[in-house]
Amino acid sequence: MGDWTAALLVRGFFGLLRWTPRPLARFGCRRIADLFYLLDRKHRRIGLCNLGIAFPDRDASWHRRTLRESFRQLGDLAVEIARFPAVTAEELRRRFPYEEGRGLENYREARRQSQAGGRGILFVTAHVGPWEILPAAHAVQARPLSFVVRPLDNPWLERWVRRLRCRFGNGVLSKHKAMRPILAALDQGRDVGFLIDQNVQESEGVYVPLFGRPASTSSAVATLALRKKLPMVAGFLYPAGPAGRYRIRFYPPLEADVSKDEIEAVRDTTARLNSLIEEMVREFPDCWLWGHRRFSTQPDGEDPY
Repeated sequence: MGDWTAALLVRGFFGLLRWTPRPLARFGCRRIADLFYLLDRKHRRIGLCNLGIAFPDRDASWHRRTLRESFRQLGDLAVEIARFPAVTAEELRRRFPYEEGRGLENYREARRQSQAGGRGILFVTAHVGPWEILPAAHAVQARPLSFVVRPLDNPWLERWVRRLRCRFGNGVLSKHKAMRPILAALDQGRDVGFLIDQNVQESEGVYVPLFGRPASTSSAVATLALRKKLPMVAGFLYPAGPAGRYRIRFYPPLEADVSKDEIEAVRDTTARLNSLIEEMVREFPDCWLWGHRRFSTQPDGEDPY
């Protein structure tokens, strides 16, 4: 199947989903997710392995239920993406408010810290809940940002997704050769977002704990924070209340410890970011993307998968 044909089918599916009543669309996408859970043996095996690493004290039936629900969360994300071309700023404000006590005030404190240098902040998140909607929900309530992503292999789909992502003033920076545009955006006072919960090659990251196991994690955020003296803030979007309602959580801002050796400071800062991701996943285990080979790069060369 060619790229154009695949893009046409995907866009046709999302177009149909867009005009389906939300309860019916959600029900249908969750049943499709159940089917993928049953048929996709590869990612089911990876997900169960990850859950065994993260929650060794839980039994196999809990692992299976959690993984199935995480597949269903992807179905919910599909519903949100399908409706995103027509979503309004008012709807985003209503359905994606900030968590009380751990919300906009923490983001504003990070902005206050960054204003002394006239630069943006480093925004860190993970594949939790409908993560694709988080930048837009934050943009209409606070401030747009640019976020670093890996472009899709299909150029037709990439153009379509980029248009969606850039709604409400947000920008997209390609992960390939991204450092120069990242620095330019930060120097212009623009916040830059990173997803750091996926495995990276040893040359691109550092080994820091995640669920008690070494996890090769991107060191880019910590390195930028240290060298440019930039504050970091971790933000996540999670389900709250009735179906289709979510909440944004921002943890208090972090700063790299400039008193330490650079290698130690980068490792320590990355570990602190990982601990916040782990905290979110432990609280909302059915909302993370378990089917990713998160621990495939190990210092001893062992592959748990």
